[in-house]
Amino acid sequence: MMRWVLLLWLAVGLPGCGTVAPPPRHDIAAPVELRAEEGYGWWYAAFRFHWPKGGAPAWHRDLMVAHRIVAPVLSRHLREIRLWRIHRRAARDGAGHQFSFIFYATPATARRIYAEIEADPDLAELRRRGIVEAVRLDDTARITRPGLADTSDPNWNEVIQITWPAYIMGVSAMWLELVQRLAAEQAVHGLAEDDYRRISAVLDRLWADHARHAFLHHLNAVYGYQPFWDRY
Repeated sequence: MMRWVLLLWLAVGLPGCGTVAPPPRHDIAAPVELRAEEGYGWWYAAFRFHWPKGGAPAWHRDLMVAHRIVAPVLSRHLREIRLWRIHRRAARDGAGHQFSFIFYATPATARRIYAEIEADPDLAELRRRGIVEAVRLDDTARITRPGLADTSDPNWNEVIQITWPAYIMGVSAMWLELVQRLAAEQAVHGLAEDDYRRISAVLDRLWADHARHAFLHHLNAVYGYQPFWDRY
């Protein structure tokens, strides 16, 4: 009897020896609450990357910060955040190449999120390596953007400004979920830039192959295939 127990243990137990547990997945989806609330405001955590003159932006670094820093902190505070989104940009101006995590919450929640970001060991490593040059966090002593439309483009129609945060949160959630899934598929566990270059290349390919139908066609369908005029 003991022989069979030992054989069963060997058959079931040994294949797991030496395996590395996959990194935890982070829940980044929550119901949209599209209403302003007393005591809430918009907050930015903006990460500025090193961008040498004459070079192209290292867009894969946005993915590094999104996957390693933003997704975990978002997951931990998801129920305290009413709305959120990400913003990517690179221009030869004062902000440079910058990735932003923008969220609608109370000052107390913002302080907790900021403290966790500042204490993140991955951020410390990215700073040490000169990849992240600066992190801009808002002053939580007072709320300066209490309205739903306070981070929307002021040139838009007012109702668009108010409802746009729900749209862009869905877009951001899909993008961040894609980043997480691609990182899991490629077993990315660290801060190797080549890993994130590969993920960024796959993401670019997915956009190139599917933007016309999966993204833009179905967005057009939601609005009844009505004509539009691009004044941007």
